[in-house]
Order: sequence, then C-alpha cells, then structure tokens
Amino acid sequence: MQKKAYSYIRFSSPQQLKGDSLRRQLEASRAYAEAHNMILDDSLRDIGVSAFKGKNATEGALKKFIELVEAGRIEKGSVLILESLDRLSRQQVFTALGLFSSILSAGIEIVTLADNQHYTAESINDVGQLMFSLISMSRSHEESAVKSKRLAASWENRRKLAIEGKRPMTGQCPRWLRLSDDKARFEVIEERAEIIRDIFRQSIAGTGQRKIAANLNERGVPTFNGGDMWHSSYIAKIIRSKSVIGEYQPKQKGEPIGEAIADYYPAVVSEELFYKAQSARVSRQNPASAGRKGLKFTNLFTGMCKCWACGTTYRLIRNGRLHMFRCNSNYMSNGCACDKRWRYREVEAAALVALSNKVDWFSALGGHTNNRQALESELSILRGRLADTEKQVERFAELFSMADGAMLTDARNRYMKAMQAADELRLAIESKEAELRTFSPVQERVDRLSAAIFDLRYRKKQDAALYELRARINAAFRDAGLCLYFFEQGVIYEVASTGQAGVIITEANREAEALLARAELVNHGLKGLKEALTCSTASSG
Repeated sequence: MQKKAYSYIRFSSPQQLKGDSLRRQLEASRAYAEAHNMILDDSLRDIGVSAFKGKNATEGALKKFIELVEAGRIEKGSVLILESLDRLSRQQVFTALGLFSSILSAGIEIVTLADNQHYTAESINDVGQLMFSLISMSRSHEESAVKSKRLAASWENRRKLAIEGKRPMTGQCPRWLRLSDDKARFEVIEERAEIIRDIFRQSIAGTGQRKIAANLNERGVPTFNGGDMWHSSYIAKIIRSKSVIGEYQPKQKGEPIGEAIADYYPAVVSEELFYKAQSARVSRQNPASAGRKGLKFTNLFTGMCKCWACGTTYRLIRNGRLHMFRCNSNYMSNGCACDKRWRYREVEAAALVALSNKVDWFSALGGHTNNRQALESELSILRGRLADTEKQVERFAELFSMADGAMLTDARNRYMKAMQAADELRLAIESKEAELRTFSPVQERVDRLSAAIFDLRYRKKQDAALYELRARINAAFRDAGLCLYFFEQGVIYEVASTGQAGVIITEANREAEALLARAELVNHGLKGLKEALTCSTASSG
C-alpha cells in the first residue's frame, strides 16, 4: 500500500512568491514522493505567515494539518515533507522541539529535503539524529532572532530620523501630499488640500458624510484616486484621520507601533478645525439628533422637539404630501393622549420669525467678549488631545500588563508618561473652562445665523446650498440648547443656554395672538407660558 505524503511550504511574506522558490520546492517534493512511491498532497501552504513566534502552528494550513493528525484523520506512517526544519518552526529550541516531537509521536514521519533527513518516532532516539535536529532548530531560531533585531534597529533608526524631521520613514503618504523628488520630505498638493479643508468646513457646519460626498460629486470635484465619484466611507476616513494635522502613527500589520509622530506630514488643516469636526461628527451620532434629513435637511429642529404632556419626542411623520409633527408616544399607541398634529411648514415659518425677533442669540450662543472664540478653539484642541492621550494610556497599560524583563521598565515609563500628560491636559482644560465661563460670544456667529435665517426665508437655493444653510441653522440651534415643546393648544420654545422662552404662533392658533401679545409671557417661564396659552385659547373659543 502506498504511503501518503504531504508537502508543507511556508513563506513569511507574499513577496517571496515572486521568485522561483515555490516552483523549486514543489518540484523537489514531487520528485521525492515519486522516488519513494508515495501519493503526494501538495495543498499545505502558508503564505505570509511567520514561524519565528509559532504563528503558523496556531493558524493557517499547518494548524489544520496538526488538528487532522490529532483527530486521527491522517494515517499513521504518513510523511510530512519540508524543505528544512525552519519551515516547521523558528521558535526557541525547547518550543520547536515540542511541536516536532508531537508530530512524530502521532505516528507521522518528517522528511527534510535540504539535508536529506528522515525523522520517525524511532529514529529520533538515535542521539546523533536528535542532536542534528536540535542544532538545526537552534540555528533557525538564531537566524530569525538576529534578523528580527536588525529589522527592529533599522525601524527605530528610521523612526528617530522621522521624529527629528530629517527624513520620512516610508514613501507612503496621504493622497493630498507627495514625496519630494529628493525623497527628503513631503509636499502639499494645494488643490487637493483645499478640498480637504472644504470637507472639514462642511462637517463643522453640520453636513453629514454622505451629503458631503454628494456635494463634491454634484460640483464635479475630481477624486484623489481617479475614480468616478466620492464615497461617504472615504469622507469619514478623511475626517477621522489625524494625518490632516500632520500626525503619523507607525503601524505593523495594521496595529499601532510606538507613539504617534507629530508634525511628520505638512498639516493641511488647523487643530482647531480638526477637533471641531470631531465634535460635530460625534454630535451627529448622538441618537437624540439622529434621523433621516434627506436632500434638503427636511427637519430644521431634529432632536429638539418634545411632547409637553409625556416628555417623549414629537416626531416628524409624512401624511401624504405633508410633513406633520406628532407625539411619538401617541403615534405608537404607548399611552400619551396628546394626538394634536402640527404642519411642519407652518411651525418652521412661525418659529423662524419668533426665534429671530425674540431670542437674544448673542447671549444664547455664549458671548460676552471677542476672546471666547479663541478660548473655544483652544478647548476643542485640548479635549481632542486628551481623548488621544487617554487612548495611549489604555494601550500602554495593556503593554505594561504583558511586558516582562527589559521591556517592563520601558512599558512602565511610557505608561507613567502618558498618565502624567493626561493629568496635565485635564488641568489645562479645567483652567480654560473656568476662564471661558467669564467670557461671552462672538457677534460673527450671530450675524451668520441671522443671514442664514434671512436667506432661508427669502432666497431660493439649490439643493446643496439649501442643505448647508439648514444644517448651519440646525447646528446653531443645537449649540444654544433650543427645544420646542408641543401640546394641544400651541408650541413653546426654550433656549437652555439662557433660559429664554416664548410662544410660537401658527395658523392653527392665530386667534389667540392678540391675547398672547399682551401677556409678558417670557417672564412666566415654561410652565406659565403653557398655562397662559391654554387659558388664552380657551377664552378665545
């Protein structure tokens, strides 16, 4: 009966396939099997899998082979053909010997073609062959260890040069940059950098990633990779990437290695712009402000509408061609008796008039001095840095827990350094927040809001411009803490940042306007407003 042979071929990197090694190893295995009258299975291959840390024995083709051996599904007496023992393992001798002996103990024979050795459970009892295998394993491990140290030293040297600003670590860079002809630095592709800045400005204004992509496509802005169109996934990647502010995080196999390098790339946006965009992105992910906004940002008051009776969301629903506000609890038959529906267009039109004329937006948006804007920018940057540093603390804590020997001191130092940096940032944030409380906002933003409301009411806009306009107004309303309260007799607004409150008049309760105008309702607070509006409507009826 013919024996079954299995050839196992391993390369630590896919690049090694480019040479002739694969063909040569396969032909050698086939020649051996034919010469010894064996049936060959040459499907066992691990490409891009290292044996230095035994990864090939814990995943991939060799792992599957070992599992089949342990399950008894590969017949005893079968032969595993290797080019050399280093294909099996490059781990330390004791560990490599364990894998080697476990395969032999299971009744599988091992053949190494490079040195013409044939190992069996019986032959390994021969001291000479055992020593030969141990020497081979030791040499394989030492070669890999030396290579690993050499690569680590080379990588660390390139990292040092990069930190000192002398030379890039690699030629790879974001697509708004290019490597200089002398390969000594990165250069900004200015027309692409301006597109990046435009993306960040749109994000800060409240525009989502899908809409930003649609805007770029609508304007015919060329993509960076020659593709037909912009995609929201790439917009998201750009907004999250700290490479836009010049930071580079070295990685190995997709995992961060060491600390990020600041000022590695030329920055194309300011830290202020970057962290404002992160804040805007997070606020859009808040479930309270979520919802489908469509091509025209349908609901200007997304996340700001509540039922006075039950406190749940007053949601926007579609009724034929009309958009209507309705209590979500009532809509879902969940106990609220308030079944009043309000036409969206009427509420929006009346709200814009009331909010423009009655709300002190200068105070609502935080302003008492021109220094507030600068302080807010500094705070955004500090909060962003703190978030990044806290991630470093978590990563270094994990490294510290796993480190041993000489690595333990280095891991501890990195962890303590990150902890200290986080504490310093928290103190700086507390100081700036205390300073901020003494300042007041910025007429410029109030002017922009007023202009946006005016344009929305009186000037026709195309879809893209209309969306940005409505998103800008929505962002200002959210920042001020605006909330609309709906009940049977009317709609009340409150601005949380200042406590300002008032009544919104719509066509549905126009008859109560005269009575409401005579009452100094803002001084009543929300409860007084609701009571006054209820009484006014009842009296007019």
